[in-house]
Amino acid sequence: MVYRQSKNLTIMHISTMGREVTTKISRDLVHLKALDYHFTGIVSDGGTGIVGAVNKVFPHIPHQICLAHMHRRIVSMLGKKPKDDRVKKLRILADHVWLIESGEALKWWETELKIWVRRNWWFIHEKRQDTDGRWWYIHKGVRKAARMLTILPEISFTFLTHPTMPKTTNELEAQFGHLGRRWIAHTGLKEERWKGFLKWFVYFYNLEKLAVSKQKKDTKNNTTI
Repeated sequence: MVYRQSKNLTIMHISTMGREVTTKISRDLVHLKALDYHFTGIVSDGGTGIVGAVNKVFPHIPHQICLAHMHRRIVSMLGKKPKDDRVKKLRILADHVWLIESGEALKWWETELKIWVRRNWWFIHEKRQDTDGRWWYIHKGVRKAARMLTILPEISFTFLTHPTMPKTTNELEAQFGHLGRRWIAHTGLKEERWKGFLKWFVYFYNLEKLAVSKQKKDTKNNTTI
């Protein structure tokens, strides 16, 4: 788990865990509070453990679920090149989320989505019976994608009312490349040694970013026109 402030390249905190567990992530967030960090909002990938931890430690802070993560999940359910015209229309609505930059645009999009759901109600609720007598939704992926799109305005458009909040976690994702390459190069390390490696990696990584930031600031201050 990596924690970082928006527009700040230094890593605030990093921890290791087998899976995203609310109790462990809550412990990380409490640790950050103890370091006297002040949060105006949180952006995450929306994992169950993360949402639970944020609601527990920062219940009154706005929480933006990464729009990129949600969009990728929805597209995977609809398919990259759907053949059915109804699914194509829903895919267009899914892709349109990147164009929404105002409350008015969001309301228009919600109306269009409601129209699609109403017109295709029988399609997304169509079932078939298997040889054991059990009933299954035929268009399970489309049904789930429509449901996720319906809740999207509540969880992934917080940035509209909080302009300084990023709409995605892309800033953070870019840093995972450094960690990923080093993980591949050190897959044989035991867990304790890997934790130690991570601590030193963050230490030197932050030193490098702080030095680059200072250099840019000094260059800017010394520039004359």
